[in-house]
Amino acid sequence: MKIDQQISYYAKALYLAVEDAPGREKEIFENLKNALGNKKIKYLGIIMEKFFKLYQKEKRAELILSFDFDEKTKSEIRKGIKSSINGIEEITETVDSDLIAGFRLKTKDVLIKASLKDILTGLKNKTYGHN
Repeated sequence: MKIDQQISYYAKALYLAVEDAPGREKEIFENLKNALGNKKIKYLGIIMEKFFKLYQKEKRAELILSFDFDEKTKSEIRKGIKSSINGIEEITETVDSDLIAGFRLKTKDVLIKASLKDILTGLKNKTYGHN
């Protein structure tokens, strides 16, 4: 097995272990160092870098709004997203006026299209797609 693949496996295993056992991070990292041994310990920095990238990717969502809401409304939207989608810790927001109304929400696993543009495009494709 190539070292890049091994590094990715170690990073994924580390992520899963930390997610599964919050509060035991120190023990998990010690176990990783022991598992790497003397020959592979030099890859610990790269494994940690991949771990943090994976962690950020798993915990991030992108909210695309049709217009810029006031801060109170955006805060309520963020709370709703975090309570609905388990594990989301960071939400970035952008505005896309082409959406007309509504929003899109992207996570690593999910894309929710809830904009007027998406509905109209779907209707157009349904109407003109059946000639």
